Amino acid sequence: MKKSFLLLVCSIGAFSVNAQKDIVGNWKGIADVMGQKLKAAFHVKKDNGQFNATFDSPDQGALGLECGKVSFINDSLFIEIKSIGGSYIGKWNKADEISGNLLQGAGKFPLALQRAADGDVSAKPQTPRPPFNYSIEEVEYENKEQQVHLGATLTKPNGNGKFPVVIMITGSGQQDRDESIGLHKPFWVIADFLTKQGIAVLRVDDRGRGKSTGNFHRSSSADFATDVMAGIDYLKSRPDIDKNHIGLMGHSEGGIIAPYVAARSKDIDFIVTLAGPIIGGKATNDFQNTLPMINHGIAKIAVDSFLSLHHALVDAAISIKNDSVFKQEIKSRYLGWKSFQSETTLQTLIKGKDEQVIKSFQKSYGDLRNPWWQFFLSYDPSVDVQKLNCSVLVLNGEKDAQVESKTNLALFEKSLKKSGNKKYKIIEVPSVNHLFQHCKECGSIQEYLALDETFDTATLAVIANWINETVK
Repeated sequence: MKKSFLLLVCSIGAFSVNAQKDIVGNWKGIADVMGQKLKAAFHVKKDNGQFNATFDSPDQGALGLECGKVSFINDSLFIEIKSIGGSYIGKWNKADEISGNLLQGAGKFPLALQRAADGDVSAKPQTPRPPFNYSIEEVEYENKEQQVHLGATLTKPNGNGKFPVVIMITGSGQQDRDESIGLHKPFWVIADFLTKQGIAVLRVDDRGRGKSTGNFHRSSSADFATDVMAGIDYLKSRPDIDKNHIGLMGHSEGGIIAPYVAARSKDIDFIVTLAGPIIGGKATNDFQNTLPMINHGIAKIAVDSFLSLHHALVDAAISIKNDSVFKQEIKSRYLGWKSFQSETTLQTLIKGKDEQVIKSFQKSYGDLRNPWWQFFLSYDPSVDVQKLNCSVLVLNGEKDAQVESKTNLALFEKSLKKSGNKKYKIIEVPSVNHLFQHCKECGSIQEYLALDETFDTATLAVIANWINETVK
């Protein structure tokens, strides 16, 4: 059943200045919206005698939302929330609690707020907090090959030794150096854990994000691999890094960039892949498109029929460069496919008139003609895995709904055996999703954001112990 989520894009603004006691600070609570528990937080400040605030809905990845008008009279708080057509009404206890309700339409949802310590509202439990028993250095360096400036953070154990190091490689989409999703910062959590175990970690902003330059949207995984190469060169220039023990750790797309780089560089001692889609872009895309259909009970014959059309349209996106020819071919392939389908299949898969469907397909499959998709759909990662002679740790989550675990693990093992490489370990992590969180729904973005766990601690220990054994 599809759950109803309430995005509290609310505004809280000028509190009446006759408040009996200081209400400035952070307030947090959990809204009970039709059985769905959603975290909420207000950050209240006072400037020039006027109160103002911002709002967070952490479970939905909505942070720092500007707020508007609010009345505060005799300890009663009224917040008009235009964005959702509702309001919040609460009663302040003159100390650390506000009891009240969120109103929307005919709905009335309890939302009690408690005063929260600074930094307590907008962070997940595993997010690292000071003091840190290691050094944190902001660094910048150049990808001279493609003229990209890269910003990164190097965490390094205390001491004067030369340390083994891991370069983190993000998954698909334009990511910051922490691979942040909502309030989760998986790469920061991993870096903190590994650095405490004696391993330096370099985590890097993607192109066009943070301190990094470059055009992300015109780049492919092969281009991102040159950014990783630049990171290797930078680390080799540092006297505090053990040049014989430079490793790569990639998540999702990064899990195929890591072997791509290692197959082309003699400087890589080990790699760790997290949810790496070695089966390739086409098969991964098939899995991501069909799993929701299967989960919704769509018959196998309809799923298979969808795949036959999908493959024909993907092939057009990869092979046809001319725009007008591409659009005509999409129309032709769709109509040709349709002529062989039963009425039941068409009713299941197609919504709308042919003209609308064709236009939609021309747009959606046209998007696959950019450099990233062209590479992803054409590249066979198993070819590079077969070339690896460095140590390899492969980890995939049993409940991953983005990158299917068993098929990918089987192909990793088959490819590594072909390479003759005996220095590898392959693990299916039980009960975790694509982000290595323990999950119930497991494919839900909403659940990714809502879970308190950022990254399975047992898997962190496996990674750290494996790296330390490898670099001995």
